[in-house]
Amino acid sequence: MDTGYADFPERPGVMPSASAAACLFVLHTGSNIGYSIEPAERVFYKVGVEVAGGNPSDVHFAFRNLDAGPPRSLPAGFKNLLAYDYCNRDPENIRRLADYVQRHRIRLVVIYDIPFIHPLFKHLHKAGARAIISFWGAPIADTSRVPFWEFALWRLRVLLSRSKVDGLIFESNAMVDLAIRGRGVPPRMIDMVHNGVDVSVYRPATSTYVYETLRFPPDRKVVVYAGHMEPRKGLQTLVEAAIVLLHQRKRSDVCFLICGNKGDESKQYERMYAGLGLDTWIRFGGYRSDMARVYPSCFCGVVPTTGWDSFPRSPIEMAASGLPVIAARLQGLAESVLDRETGMLFEAGNATELADCIETLLDRPELAARYGERGRERCEKELDVNTQALRLRQVFLKRLGMA
Repeated sequence: MDTGYADFPERPGVMPSASAAACLFVLHTGSNIGYSIEPAERVFYKVGVEVAGGNPSDVHFAFRNLDAGPPRSLPAGFKNLLAYDYCNRDPENIRRLADYVQRHRIRLVVIYDIPFIHPLFKHLHKAGARAIISFWGAPIADTSRVPFWEFALWRLRVLLSRSKVDGLIFESNAMVDLAIRGRGVPPRMIDMVHNGVDVSVYRPATSTYVYETLRFPPDRKVVVYAGHMEPRKGLQTLVEAAIVLLHQRKRSDVCFLICGNKGDESKQYERMYAGLGLDTWIRFGGYRSDMARVYPSCFCGVVPTTGWDSFPRSPIEMAASGLPVIAARLQGLAESVLDRETGMLFEAGNATELADCIETLLDRPELAARYGERGRERCEKELDVNTQALRLRQVFLKRLGMA
């Protein structure tokens, strides 16, 4: 059937390069939302320039909207920007992106958190895209517990669809396993690339920064959290653990810094310890751009997620900064924090067990130091951002048939 697109046009008088491809990265959020998405954008740009043969003008980005202005993660003056929402499946909206791909001779399209099957894909292929990759950093639904016949139909749909992705990238082995066993995705479609951290930015240091900046007393060790405030991130569990240590067990050597809140997001958690006299020792630090300076002056990091975490960036930033990390024993978190090697794992949602882990490190500072050292070593050897970029480049070239 004619879709209305001409054959992929080449630049007049110029043969397409066999060793370079124009790239488009489509984000599922607006520009400049912060948190872990901006480091991902920087890595995509770096790898995109490499795949484009060193030509930045062949790298393009689309965001759901540009209301917050040009993305800080990209070079100043970056022009190849598009406001685009792939959740809008209107034919005209689909055609708009396909026209853009055709007009700019884009060969690689990487889309964040888009379903495996989407009507957009067949139009992008017709417009000239050689490889469409879905990059997943969010939870995916598990269909393995539905009736067998329904799961089999879903798996058959993935196999036979004419408008599916060419490849998927997940951030953890746990997500890969769920995609295969829980969604019926063929292993040949999947690659796994762990997030990486810039070990030259996040690194250990002898520092009193958190005490000077946030006025914590120097005789208390700081336990730090950084991330979203949404319920699945487990802030309620962390605050409950803080209450156990500070109020019930009367620890006078610890305090808590919780970063990432915007607006009045902290209010629901502050109400949990209202009237207990703990306001000085449990502090919300807001959304911050100085975490690389905050972490080295803290004692340990905590990631108390109660829902799904793929392979979050905060625990490896903490580890690269030399901190032992305590995390919930969940899918991707159990890969980012190695239990009894780079930190400790606890049962998700169990505030008492989390308090016990923190207390163990407080009472055994030599153990905390050993976990911190091992975490830093692992980041240097396995989880450096350059390793992540190299792996992404390999996957992109493979899917393009250029490896």
